[in-house]
Parts: sequence; structure tokens; C-alpha cells
Amino acid sequence: MILWLAAIAAAIALSGYVLASHSRAYVRRTVARFAPTGRFIDADGVRLHVREAGPQGAPRMLLIHGASSNLLELWGPLADEFSPLHHVIAYDRPGMGHSERARRDAHTMASQAKAAARVLEQTGDGPAIIVAHSLGAGVALRLALDHPRLVSGLVLVAPACNPYPWKPAWWARLSTKPIIGELFCNLIIPWLGPPMIPQSVANNFWPAPVPVNYLEQAGVPLIFCPRAFRASAFDVVASNVEFGAQQPRYGELFTPAVILTAEKDKIVSPKRHARALAVDMPAAELVIAPETGHMPHRLRTDLVIAAIRRVNEMTSTRTTD
Repeated sequence: MILWLAAIAAAIALSGYVLASHSRAYVRRTVARFAPTGRFIDADGVRLHVREAGPQGAPRMLLIHGASSNLLELWGPLADEFSPLHHVIAYDRPGMGHSERARRDAHTMASQAKAAARVLEQTGDGPAIIVAHSLGAGVALRLALDHPRLVSGLVLVAPACNPYPWKPAWWARLSTKPIIGELFCNLIIPWLGPPMIPQSVANNFWPAPVPVNYLEQAGVPLIFCPRAFRASAFDVVASNVEFGAQQPRYGELFTPAVILTAEKDKIVSPKRHARALAVDMPAAELVIAPETGHMPHRLRTDLVIAAIRRVNEMTSTRTTD
């Protein structure tokens, strides 16, 4: 009996060692493959990875990515288009990509919005148009509510912003548990996650096919680094309560805004989020991007570009009135 227990303990220890070694190797390879492309700023003691393009002093645009993502998600389709005449700024949200994460309250929308505010404060002067995707739209809305002087307009793409009646995915809930969540993220996710990339990405793009080279262009494998995966899980698990706290305030926002969504989306319900938000926000316009699922910015970049230009027009009219 003792020999059996010793053998089982040895097998568990060996499995843990192998998984930990694989995890460290995965992080090294992935971080080298998708190395930082910008600079680092200090945001209340937290180091954030920020990328910029375009002339200083030009009208500013801040790109805010969603869950399970990094700054490359919006940078790829939008930066080249707008950087000749805009100062385009993107950052890895706290804990994701190459950014650090605060030890306390980093999952709250207030903390996330404060981090975005610090990025804007350290990358130029004056308000910016905020272009945000998915959960990043919730952050953008909180930024407009808490730091209105920094926001001139909003373009919200497939937004996640309102409370919902179901629980987050099992992997997100498990990842946030003490001890077992850390073990799951550090030992299992770098091994289990990458083979699941094709199906999870396909769900985002449904009903359209995934564009060629998307995984590389968007740095998708970065999310399976344990620190990033757990940070995103905390944001997702907290989102229902956080959205519920700020949704009653959306009617206060007279910020010029365009909300872009598909008719159907496997990740975020357009009816519950985008369409409801368009009703709540007095100055918002709603645009439907057919057959784009959760990824209008990748599948119909032209509509996102048009939405940004529309918000530019709306802000200009507002300034001259």
C-alpha cells in the first residue's frame, strides 16, 4: 500500500514537473514570437505596454481591445489607415499582452478605465476618440463616464456592456479560484489551450470564415500565457456585476457615438448589448454589419473606418455649435 501511494505521489510530482516545464517553454517561445512593439509607461505603479503611431499633436484615437486579446487585435486593421492624420494609441489592457496588472481591484471597470485614462494622460493632450471592441467597449463607456474630459467620441464594435442572465464559461470561473485556479492556468492552459484555438477563433468569426494569417496578425497565442489567461478570466467573471453597476448611467452619456454590431453573434448578444445600448445612449447611432459575427473590425473594416469618420464629423459639429 505504501509503495502504491509513493508511486502515485511520484507520478503526480513528475506530471507537475513536466507540465510546469512545458508552461515555461511555451511562455518563452510565445513572448519571443510576439515581442513588445511599443514602449512601457507607469500607470499608478503598474507597467503598461503602449504602442503609438502618427504625429504628436494630431487628433488622438485610443484603441481598447476586449477579453482574451491584446493591442494587436485593433491595431492591425486600423492603425495604418488613421496614423497619417491621427495620433493612434493602443495598449495591452492590464495583465494581458505585455502589460502588468495591479494586485487589487484590477478586474473592476473603474480600475480598467483608470488605466486607460493614464495611457491617454501620458501619450498627449486633449480628448480622444475611443475605438473599443467587445469587453473593451465596457471599459470605454466607463472611461467616458468617469473621465469625460479625455473622451471626444466613441466607436463601440460588438460591444459587451450590459448585465446578462447566465454564468461565465466554466474555464473562466475555474481560473479565478484560489490555488486550483493558479494551478489550472499555470499547468494546464499552455498545454490544453493552443489546440483549441481554431474552434474558439471560428466561433468569434461565425458565420464567416477566419481570415488567413489572423492568428499571427492578432498575436492570439499570447492569451495562453498563464498570467494573461488568468487576468482575462477575472475580467470576464467580474463583468456581469460591473456592467450592472454602470449600465444605469449610460443615459448620462451625450458623447457622440457609433455602435457597430452584427445581426447574430455567438460571443455577445447584439440584442442584449449593442441594440440596448443604442436605446440607452442619447447621442448614439447604430450600424448593422451583416455576416460579421463578433469581428466586424476584421471582416468589415470599411464600416468601422466609416464609423470613426462619422464620429469625427459629430465631434466637429458639436465643437462648432
